[in-house]
Amino acid sequence: MELKKVGEFGLIEVIKKTVFNRNKKIIVTIGDDAAIVKPSPGKYLILTTDTLLENLHFDLSYFSFRQLGHRALTANLSDIAAVGGLPVTALVTLGLPSYVSVENVLELYSGMNLLAKKFNCPISGGDVTSSPKGLFITITVLGEVERNFLTLRSKAKAGDLIGVTGELGESHTGLKLLQKAKKDKRIKFPKNLVQKHLTPQPKIFEAREIIKKLKPNSMIDISDGLASEVSHIAKASKLGAVIFESEIPLSPKARKAGKILNKNPLNWALYGGEEYELLFTIPKSGVKSLIKLSKKIKLTLVGEMKKGAGVFLVNRDGKKERIKKGGFKHF
Repeated sequence: MELKKVGEFGLIEVIKKTVFNRNKKIIVTIGDDAAIVKPSPGKYLILTTDTLLENLHFDLSYFSFRQLGHRALTANLSDIAAVGGLPVTALVTLGLPSYVSVENVLELYSGMNLLAKKFNCPISGGDVTSSPKGLFITITVLGEVERNFLTLRSKAKAGDLIGVTGELGESHTGLKLLQKAKKDKRIKFPKNLVQKHLTPQPKIFEAREIIKKLKPNSMIDISDGLASEVSHIAKASKLGAVIFESEIPLSPKARKAGKILNKNPLNWALYGGEEYELLFTIPKSGVKSLIKLSKKIKLTLVGEMKKGAGVFLVNRDGKKERIKKGGFKHF
């Protein structure tokens, strides 16, 4: 059905009936001038927002609306995870071009609902507007964090070991394969090679376990590549860092895609975006605890924070070279 046939307020009513919005903390939800949330005593509030623009951050030729909704909310939930918090509620603003239908909008929200339910993050409001130059999605998430759980990028210590969750390079691998296949229909690959790019998973639960068991000094989500995120922690903490190429947990799927595309997958791990894994630093005394937790969550130590400035990569031959920050740049 065309958007103009239901109108703005008709669309809002359809959305209201569709989204997950049940939570005892949400006193007033969709349908009033503003959502009203009951704060938890003794916790800090967290606010994060993120915008996705069509043809800049996503391409509808290979994203379904369901996948896009999932990915859009993941970006915000990943920020909540990075500081050790839990989500409370989300606000969603959509800029809708004329070629988007009511069914497309409902599919978009169905993708968000999967994560909203999983992480108890009801959608309690937002806005809808027309957009003459493509689809855009802006999501704001409110979260909470206990004071002893709050973990920032600026508190790393010299001598801290640098750890990551999961495997790296796979999300950017998916993007490169999808872009290549769009230009060349002869390119064939298993669908699982692009799944992490299309439907990444925020590491909310993993972050909480890392903080409980390892007490990291700093943490950040890997949304712009390993090199970029290590550089962010180093700059915020006024330190340097060394990463060891041999220790980077490069995804087997990234290696497989590298052969298909004849590219070095290491660069995707260092400079590729939207991984949504976690990068954290812990004292050396925490290694035994990390090994124990690694039986439950895939964790890998990849480097060390150092006094001084600069982020360096030690390659497999032992050669040390300064690495650029990399990552996606809007301007």
